[in-house]
Amino acid sequence: MAINSSVPLKRATFSISINKLVAEGCCLEKGQEIYSYLAEDSDGRKIIIAYLDGKKKSYERFKNLVV
Repeated sequence: MAINSSVPLKRATFSISINKLVAEGCCLEKGQEIYSYLAEDSDGRKIIIAYLDGKKKSYERFKNLVV
């Protein structure tokens, strides 16, 4: 499922939004920390990996990505 996100600038910080259905489906609450990582896929395209459970990433899961 593809979900479009906007990238607004607030003061000196950029942010992304998480669709309400995704947030509710993952039981996210306002102010909850999520961990996001920048990477490249096998085609060299920039991607963001976001863990919505509040835990840091496991490097074993993304061996093929350049992080």
